[in-house]
Amino acid sequence: MTSGKTQEDIKLILGSVRALWGMVTPNLRSVSVELQDETIFWQCIFDEEASDDDLRLMNDASAELIADFDTNKIEEKILRVSFPREMIHLKNLIYLRKE
Repeated sequence: MTSGKTQEDIKLILGSVRALWGMVTPNLRSVSVELQDETIFWQCIFDEEASDDDLRLMNDASAELIADFDTNKIEEKILRVSFPREMIHLKNLIYLRKE
């Protein structure tokens, strides 16, 4: 069961999981992704302020992801939402830290 996911959603989810291999740091709370029109939206939520290393890793992961698609439009959003505050995710939740 794909729970209402399109083929593009599935490709986006699988590509995102692959792109995150070896990129997740303890400060990362979640990653979600969504495709709207021809733009990929990539959202990363950190517990504390993202370090330069955190930002570089998430930028590298989003670059890995976009290589799988015909579009070259990606909009990255890096947010700080400290635990235990609630997070709002994009359509496809890729990573969620155990809290």
